[in-house]
Amino acid sequence: MTQDSSVATFRMLNACGACGRQYDVSHLDQGAGVRCECGERFTVRVQTPHSPRALCCSGCGANVAKDAVKCAFCGAEVTLEERRLTAVCPKCFARTGRDARHCMECGVALSAQALFALEENVRCPRCKGELHARGLANGSLVECARCGGMWMGHEDFVRVCATAENENLAEKFHLVDPPAPVAAQAQLAYLPCVVCKELMNRRNYAAASGVILDLCKPHGVWLDHGEIDKVLEFIRGGGLERARRREIERLEDQRRRLRAEQNATLPAGMGGRIQQRESKLGWGIDLAAAGALEALLALFS
Repeated sequence: MTQDSSVATFRMLNACGACGRQYDVSHLDQGAGVRCECGERFTVRVQTPHSPRALCCSGCGANVAKDAVKCAFCGAEVTLEERRLTAVCPKCFARTGRDARHCMECGVALSAQALFALEENVRCPRCKGELHARGLANGSLVECARCGGMWMGHEDFVRVCATAENENLAEKFHLVDPPAPVAAQAQLAYLPCVVCKELMNRRNYAAASGVILDLCKPHGVWLDHGEIDKVLEFIRGGGLERARRREIERLEDQRRRLRAEQNATLPAGMGGRIQQRESKLGWGIDLAAAGALEALLALFS
């Protein structure tokens, strides 16, 4: 299931008309049916977002004067150029900041824990049990009441992994223990993604943890009951940091070999000048590691 490319890069929110719960429907198509946790059904609306007119402060929701650059009430800046407008208001479909608490145009409150929207009749990929969405630490997860498995989108999973070294998150995941563990032979089966229904790949988390998770690279991760505890234990034990260092060493070695190959084809003395220029510009492994390494490790590459 894929949305039109013009809106696919935005975090598209829809709200249940009955209870007001907000859902992230970025991965669903126009017209898909979603069953809200309150029991009501709503239909996904996908609309091309428009730029907001900045009539309301995204921090506190107060009205702002025309052409104002700061909110008179809370002091938050309201200049559009300095904001990453990568989310979409569920009421007026104006573009808004991903972490904004209120829409800049209509002022509606935006949920920091927008739930992951599941299309109607989607069942647990492991045991075919009923799935339910709930909020978790500024994100959301989907869990099965029967087997205790859970689904997390990539952004939420990366966020959990990034904060696991500083927070004790384990008790937040298991509200109810499953009635029975999943049979070992069932765990070896390839599971369908809860979004696209394609079979997921089985990957070793961080390539060294020994925790084999089910991964759909476009959409998210499935964790059987207890696997999130093993992932968190691996991170708190320094496993992710060790994996980071190995990846940095691999990238550094790759850069050295590439530079050697380039130097071999350049006129004498040119290679040294290029290396000095790279150093002055700050090109090197630290930039690559700081930007993409955390997400790269979290996706088990």
